[in-house]
Parts: sequence; C-alpha cells; structure tokens
Amino acid sequence: MAWLGLALGLAAGACSGGYPLPPTRCDEWCDVTKGMTCRTYYQPASCVSQCEQAQFDAKECDAELDAILTCFRTTPRATNQLCVYDGTVNACEPQFEALTVCVGYLKINNLDR
Repeated sequence: MAWLGLALGLAAGACSGGYPLPPTRCDEWCDVTKGMTCRTYYQPASCVSQCEQAQFDAKECDAELDAILTCFRTTPRATNQLCVYDGTVNACEPQFEALTVCVGYLKINNLDR
C-alpha cells in the first residue's frame, strides 16, 4: 500500500506543471536568440530540435555559443533586427557566423557526435 501512495505522489508531482530538467544549451540558445528568426515564426520546441540537429550545443563550440548568447543579451536591437529585412546585417551576425563555422569544422572533420 505504501508503494501506491508513493506512485500517486510521484505522478501528482509530474503533472504539477514544473519542468523537471534543467535547461540545456539549446534551450538557452532558443530562449535568447529565438532561433535567429522573427518572433512571429518562433516555435520553441522546433527551435530546440533544430539546434540539436545543427549541433550548436557541441562542447567544442562552447566559446562561440557563449559569444552569441552574450551578444544577444547585451544588444537589445539584435532581437528586433531578426524581423527587419532591409539589408541591414544583424548586430550578432559575426558571432552567429563563428558558431556555424565551428560546427561546420566539427562535421567536416567527423568530430560531430
């Protein structure tokens, strides 16, 4: 009978709405950059999946990921520029390019997961 109480208690906790896992690097990427897309088109679950597939969270590219996250956090206009299609380069584009180069290097050299 004690196991039933424990099982019910665990089930109730799981349905409490709390997210039991700490955010991943891709969760952080998506939260800060909105996946480098206009907020209108931003879909968090899809963004995390795309981040993982692109391997933006690769340990070898931590410095590049940290740089773009810092850029977006300290440059408020960068988020607004994601929806402006006037030929203006996003303020954090150099950091994004550095991240994609790093990840590309891993894939080219078969160092990806």
